[in-house]
Amino acid sequence: MSGNFIVIEGLEGAGKSTAVATITNWLKGRGISYRETREPGGTPLAEAIREVVKNDWQEQVTPIAELLMMYAARVQLVHNVIQPALAAGMWVVGDRHDLSSRAYQGGGRELGDSTLQQLKKLTL
Repeated sequence: MSGNFIVIEGLEGAGKSTAVATITNWLKGRGISYRETREPGGTPLAEAIREVVKNDWQEQVTPIAELLMMYAARVQLVHNVIQPALAAGMWVVGDRHDLSSRAYQGGGRELGDSTLQQLKKLTL
């Protein structure tokens, strides 16, 4: 049996956490097993990467370095948490996933969709 993967995307303060809480409360009320995730984060290494990405460095982080850190965290989360949960028939409810990289790094940091698609194909 395989599970379901629901991702909530949006800007800071858009209500993603509220939406995730609403969905997980609904699942819990029906006795459905689920796993809640966030990006970047969700594993010890991905959480460490989150701290690096969110830190206000005196050194400017290049767009490609930022993208690679986001994907490093994502790969850890997908392989160590999301895939096993789905394989076990659980639902996974995520606060962000790869669409955030398309918006923030692809659009905002001007890396383009082609770069992101190549990286996604290589890593996920």
